[in-house]
Amino acid sequence: MKKWLLLFVLLGAFVTGLIQKTRTTDAANAGTFSVQLTPDIPSGQLVGTIINWTVTADPPGNYEYRFSYLPYGDNIRLMYDFQESNVFEWALLGDGAYMVVATVRDRDTGETVQATHGFYYLPRTTTEPVVSESGHPLTALYSAAPCPAGQSMRVIFWARGTNRATATNKQLCDGVHSMNFYIAGMYPTAFYWLRHETFDAQGNSLGYGPPRYHITRFILYQFLPPNDITIPPNGDTSLYENLILHSAIIGTVNHDNFPYATDLLGRPMWGYLREFFNAVWLLRPMPGGTFTIILDGADRADQVLREVDLNGNVVRQTNIPRINEQLADLGLEPATSFHHDATLLPNGDMAIIASTERILVDVQGPGPVDVIGDYVIVLDPNWQVKWAWDSFAHLDPARAAVLGETCVNEGPGCPPVLLDDIANDWTHSNSVTPTPDGHLLLSIRHQDWVVKINYANGAGDGTVFWHLGPAGDFDLGTEDDTLWNTHQHDAHFISENQIILYDNGNTRCAADAQLCYSRGQVFQINEANMTASLVLNANLGTYAFALGSAQTLANGNYHFDSGIQTGEMVNYSLAQEVLPDGTLNYELYTEMPAYRSFRVPNLYLTNDPVPLLPLIER
Repeated sequence: MKKWLLLFVLLGAFVTGLIQKTRTTDAANAGTFSVQLTPDIPSGQLVGTIINWTVTADPPGNYEYRFSYLPYGDNIRLMYDFQESNVFEWALLGDGAYMVVATVRDRDTGETVQATHGFYYLPRTTTEPVVSESGHPLTALYSAAPCPAGQSMRVIFWARGTNRATATNKQLCDGVHSMNFYIAGMYPTAFYWLRHETFDAQGNSLGYGPPRYHITRFILYQFLPPNDITIPPNGDTSLYENLILHSAIIGTVNHDNFPYATDLLGRPMWGYLREFFNAVWLLRPMPGGTFTIILDGADRADQVLREVDLNGNVVRQTNIPRINEQLADLGLEPATSFHHDATLLPNGDMAIIASTERILVDVQGPGPVDVIGDYVIVLDPNWQVKWAWDSFAHLDPARAAVLGETCVNEGPGCPPVLLDDIANDWTHSNSVTPTPDGHLLLSIRHQDWVVKINYANGAGDGTVFWHLGPAGDFDLGTEDDTLWNTHQHDAHFISENQIILYDNGNTRCAADAQLCYSRGQVFQINEANMTASLVLNANLGTYAFALGSAQTLANGNYHFDSGIQTGEMVNYSLAQEVLPDGTLNYELYTEMPAYRSFRVPNLYLTNDPVPLLPLIER
């Protein structure tokens, strides 16, 4: 205990120093205005406590605000880039001392002034593990004492009376700071056992902590859209991925759209519950239990790209105006909105898609025509622009949208249209993913193409290597063009030479009503001789004119999200599992469209084996 008292004395001294430094820094950088940074509750809160920081500038003016923090002995982390709001929500799971940094910029003059404030989070335990309420009905906070540097820790949890456990991701120990985990992927009003497991540097288990328990809270089921199992799981179903993460979109009168997870029987196990009354668009889950989302405000000018954790807390956030500042530094025109994807790259950078708009003269019609294209933008871990690809520079703008799609401002499925009353929706890209050789794969829906972009791990010039699809660069070995993907979604590599995608089939359907069905497809490609063949071409028994996702499962089956079908009373989505021979094996019907759905073993995306429960319960 004396060790911890000494540590807190040292932390207190460090924070006092930070506060003194704050006063000095503010005075030194006063400029033409001064800045004050204030928490709503004092320093010395338990880890996980939400702190609301307010930044004020005097005298009042046309300001914007940025929020960062610096863990003691670590690098600064940008959390919220410059934005209009001067209030920042902050919640961390690491105990210790922090310097919190607010930067205020005068929009009229460009002048910036910083304010800093010391803050420390206290551990929830220094001895035995504890489980705390997190504020989320289906999420708990598990805290354990520090473990020796070089070791790692995870938490295993399971419902009482069941024979399947779930494990969190592993966290590295440093011997100083407590270990804290959000526990999620649990049924409502259920009793769960939890205990941590430690590992040595080689990954060998060193044993378990004492068991603890947690009872999840009740949630209002009416917030969730009704669902039904139209094809139940069976012996051929991949039960390893026993959760479905739904990116619900286009809410109904009775049900708001928000990201949520269910089991294969449609029973709720998690939800992003922070933004019930705003449009939330889940893009992808990420390892460790975070998610990329797009959050629309009153209009797209207020739109933000955000990473959130399992409790709904913001990890980092940026916005279109801030991205446009950096695009201008690269000599590029503004983006108008984020859309469709934000994908983690192997080195920790993030690839995103954003729309951009130009007036082209005598290109896609006589005279000036408003045309919407896309950017692919790569952000560093602080979400600053590192690299950008412009569709207007690397695609043929004379090749208009295959089905002649157009957009009006903020129309269904459309970005802002700012330069004219109507615009050609030329590209409508919907996924960007890394290739095995360090480049980028982009699905361009309105061109019926999947293209490979020269990225070269950030050193590429953006040249398009090839186009996969009708009138593209690959030979499919047949004259039957109906076998090609059209208006596809979620194209990505699943091996060195195989690409999976959801083939919506809009172009086939427009040509022949008998071909109005969507497919799950896997192409095997040979980039040396530019040939392609179909490994899977599964008729999914439905026509999803928009939305969709695709993935492989652990047992060799495939998961496809048929994102939107038009029903008699309501639009709906289907989460479908397909056998390698193309047979439907499992299907969950949900009375709400889903942009994507993901079959996952847990919300942490871990694949580490979990020991049998009799071993855990010893």
